[in-house]
Order: sequence, then structure tokens, then C-alpha cells
Amino acid sequence: MVNSLSTSLEIPISFIFWGFAIAYIIHIIDESLMGETFVGMVKNLFWSEYQWKHFFGFNALLLSLTIISIILFEIFNGLWIVAPLIFVFLYTTNGIWHLVSTIITKKYSPGLATSIIYWILFYFLVRYSFIPNTIPTKIIVISAITGTFLTILMISSFFIFRKRFNRESK
Repeated sequence: MVNSLSTSLEIPISFIFWGFAIAYIIHIIDESLMGETFVGMVKNLFWSEYQWKHFFGFNALLLSLTIISIILFEIFNGLWIVAPLIFVFLYTTNGIWHLVSTIITKKYSPGLATSIIYWILFYFLVRYSFIPNTIPTKIIVISAITGTFLTILMISSFFIFRKRFNRESK
């Protein structure tokens, strides 16, 4: 009896997507308040001119795009699932960046604590959508590649700004 109950549980994918949006809001708060703060870490390691306006401007844009992608999926369904899935992979791989950053610097990377929420939500997505094949593999692969690429682009942008500002200050 218990076994049949555990396998019949379904979580609507929109709930998981909205969970990622909510987790991102918590993530922004985590990066703003925990430890050195994300802005402080970026200033110290990459880009001394980085300010709170950059942080909140970028995060407001990313959150808005995430919410818009979920709403578009809920209205149009079908291939629109790619848009919120891209953000799922972006946030999940961003959490890996926070983990790696913590290991390398041996200091808490602001955002690591809330990255665990992303990984739990990602587990739900895998368990209740990927494993039962409710999303075509091609869609998952396209979303994974795009979301991971965007994470790499975000992270590499700090190194690009670091080089640019180091050149300009000489």
C-alpha cells in the first residue's frame, strides 16, 4: 500500500518552476546578507568597481525574465517549457559555482546556503518530470546546454571585467 502511494505522487511542473523563482528571491537575500555578501566578494576578488546597483539591477532583470518565462509556459504550454527550464539549469549550475567558490576560497560563498534549495527542487524535477519522460530528452538537453552556458557567461563576465578594469587602471 505505501509503495503504491509513493509512486503515485505527482508535482505539477509549474509548482517546481515557481519554487525556483521563490528560491531565487531567497537566494538574492542570502547573497545580500550572509557572510561577506556577494557584492563584497566580487569587489575583493574580481571587480573593485562592482556596486549594489549592479547586483540588484542584474538580479531584478533575471528574476523578471524567470517569472515571464513561467507565465509564458503556463499560458502557451508546449515548447515554451524550454524557457523556464533554461532558468532551472542556470540556477542549479549557479549553485555548483557557489560550492566550488567556497571550496577554492575556503570562505562561505554568499548564495551557497540557498543553492541547496535549487538542488532539492532540481531533484523534484528529475524525479517527477525527467524520469517519467514527461519532457522530451531533446528539450532537456537544449535547456541544460543553454542554462549552463548562461551560468558560464555570468561567471566569466567577472573575469572579463577584472581584466578590463585592471588594464584601464594602469
